[in-house]
Amino acid sequence: MGCAASVHASDSSQCKDPKHKDYDNTIRAVTEQSRKESEEPPQKQPEKKELRFGPVKLLQEISRVLLVFPVEDGQSEAFLWACRKGGFACSIANSLETAMDTLDKRKHHIVVIDMRLAVYSIGEQIVRKIRSRPSLASVVTLAVCPAIPRWCEEPSVRPYLDMGFNRRFLENHDRGACLNEIVMMDSGEVSTGLKLSVANTLFQLLEESRDSFDITDIDGICSYVNPSFEKLAGFKSIDMVGKSTDSLLNEEKTGQGLIETMQRCKAEGKVWEGIVVHNRKGQDPISVEMKVMPVFDADGNNLPSHFVTCRLELNPTVCRSCLNKNQYNSTTRRMSNGRVRTESSNTSINSISVNNNSRRLSKQVDAPIIKIITMLRSIQDTGSQQLPAQLIENVMAMLRSSELYNPGSNSLTEDPEALGFMDGLMEGRGTRPSVTGDTILSHRDFSDSDCEYRDLPLNPPGSSELSESTAAFNNTSLMQSLPTLIKENLSKREEWDYDIFELERLSSHRPLFYLGFDILVEFGILNNFKVEETTLRNWLGLIESSYRSSNTYHNSTHAADVLQASACFCRSQCMENFLDPTDFLALLIASICHDIDHPGRTNAFLCSVSHELAIMYNDSAVLESHHSAVTFKVTCQSAEQKNVNIFKNLEPENFKMIRKSIISMILATDMTQHFEHYNKFLAVNLKCGSTEEGEEGMVPLPVSQENKSLILRMAIKCADISNPSRKISLARAWAHRIVLEYRDQIAEEKSRKLPLSLPPFDDIPKSQVLFVHLFARDLLSAYYEFLEFGHLTDQLNETFEYWDSFNEENPYPHALTLSTSSTST
Repeated sequence: MGCAASVHASDSSQCKDPKHKDYDNTIRAVTEQSRKESEEPPQKQPEKKELRFGPVKLLQEISRVLLVFPVEDGQSEAFLWACRKGGFACSIANSLETAMDTLDKRKHHIVVIDMRLAVYSIGEQIVRKIRSRPSLASVVTLAVCPAIPRWCEEPSVRPYLDMGFNRRFLENHDRGACLNEIVMMDSGEVSTGLKLSVANTLFQLLEESRDSFDITDIDGICSYVNPSFEKLAGFKSIDMVGKSTDSLLNEEKTGQGLIETMQRCKAEGKVWEGIVVHNRKGQDPISVEMKVMPVFDADGNNLPSHFVTCRLELNPTVCRSCLNKNQYNSTTRRMSNGRVRTESSNTSINSISVNNNSRRLSKQVDAPIIKIITMLRSIQDTGSQQLPAQLIENVMAMLRSSELYNPGSNSLTEDPEALGFMDGLMEGRGTRPSVTGDTILSHRDFSDSDCEYRDLPLNPPGSSELSESTAAFNNTSLMQSLPTLIKENLSKREEWDYDIFELERLSSHRPLFYLGFDILVEFGILNNFKVEETTLRNWLGLIESSYRSSNTYHNSTHAADVLQASACFCRSQCMENFLDPTDFLALLIASICHDIDHPGRTNAFLCSVSHELAIMYNDSAVLESHHSAVTFKVTCQSAEQKNVNIFKNLEPENFKMIRKSIISMILATDMTQHFEHYNKFLAVNLKCGSTEEGEEGMVPLPVSQENKSLILRMAIKCADISNPSRKISLARAWAHRIVLEYRDQIAEEKSRKLPLSLPPFDDIPKSQVLFVHLFARDLLSAYYEFLEFGHLTDQLNETFEYWDSFNEENPYPHALTLSTSSTST
């Protein structure tokens, strides 16, 4: 509240006791000193001054002051002088009408109203009118009240506060006192009002955010939820505000241990993030990635005052591994920064015995075919006309091998856990149990009904801007009708570090439709395949609907990501030297369809349960064969009358050739053939000759149909596992998704008491280090060298170093926990 001029008595001889005989003389001396200081010429303030509000930098303009004094006297003159002295802009009004007209014409920050007895009613009307207008809500009002005799009791300020005043000032004609009061209001209430306006802006940002946010106090009572939270949880703001958000956590499926760890981090004021199961109103639970962030007061209190929680839906449907609570026996370990990671009690990959240097393998792994080529080259280089008998015997022995292209396991690593990892991804571990064919996938069966694909609207769901009539839309190109945000996103599709997850959000989980249309049109499918735009849209919509959104990794977003990588390869000059437009389109179509109708389970799992697909395809490339078959069944047979066949206008010979190429590429994504394709590429591509300088160099790859097919197979293989060569934020997101899907399979195998076909994926960095070390680095580096994309190899190495940097002393800061208990198998 405002008060009379403060007493600053720096001299010890000055008396501060009101009962002392020299008190009045002291007051007069201090007042005279203040008046002399105030008579100095005013110093002009800068037009704007810097103000900090957390990480926000604000520029506060010069405050404008309105003086409302019906009668001019010494008090009004003192405030007028104070405004001029302090460099504040000042206006004067002497009536209610003049005051309100002045406020309407120009913004004022401070209003000083004369509330002395003679004009009390007018001042009350003015302040009440100010408070009745939302546009004047931030105006700071000061009531100038009559001075209080020394012998009278201090009256209550409540009546002034009830009227709407912010401060009270007891009548005092001292100019210094008036100046101090204006300065305090400017530095206090006016600056605070500016900060509050920024806070309102931040809340508006939360209101428009696609991510779910809520704010709770230290007791977990909700103060605010944004519309995205309402959409995610199904609860309206009125249902949540004032209540605890802890009820949203599904304790049974999340695990009591994880919830207790989160509460402990909150109590200690530390950030926590992890994956929990979230209840929804009237709907099934969903898997949510949740991050809880403490908010501390500016006074330095060690305890937070509030918590801001961000919830991101990890999966559009229920995460099945969360629904089987008793699948793992995990313990949680809290890190110094409050984040949580989980460690399975039966982890089979606890350490990697290969150090950083030995992880970097040469390109030519020790496959039999490579040994043969090496020995023959040595004979060629020496110019010998006769082959030694021992050499011929060795070559013939290796040619008898049925695994010419697969390296021996020991040539890659001697770590038994790394060998288990490689074996799990390539073939699956353990012998197949005697399981009847009625053991099926828990989330979806492959049956005849799976081949019935529904009609899709021409305009895919998820975009209100595409809700025009069909007739109008058919006369307009899709690219011209796209929402602005999707257009902006697609304009970056040629960048290697293109954010496919942003398109997934913007398109409501329909990234393959938009990106596929844009890229296929770019590479000339409308002209080369003589496809109508409507047919292409229908086909893309049907293909995307055939991907399973319940998969965390093998869904249409992964297909769109592989498509984008393949398109980047196709734009390289090296690819253009070998391939024609039809080859490019075959590669792009194969990328779009390469995981269609993927069940979220591996070939090893299907073979383990003797699934009908495994029986149909004789346990050989089961899923890849299924993807190929579904691609052409959807396109050419089951939907033949639905105007989706993009191949219908091709000549029979051209269609046969393209079909063969697409099938070859999709089958090449089978990991059991990984080293075969890699070593075949090395055998052709890494032929060493002599450059002009006499140094060893590369001989150009001869153009042939066989080599073209090899390049295409390598392209889709590299695109399929290119995640580690993306920027780290994208690589990390993909690593989380694949681990979730693999954990889901492990959980089902444990619940069915089947041998585990995959190693446990409790340590994300370690699994990524092994994957890059055993599979991705050599393959990608060889192909990037062929494309002259050396920067991607650098990014791959950077990502590898990122994953390799985590250890017990530097634990991975992102928790990924879906279940907290285990059943022994």
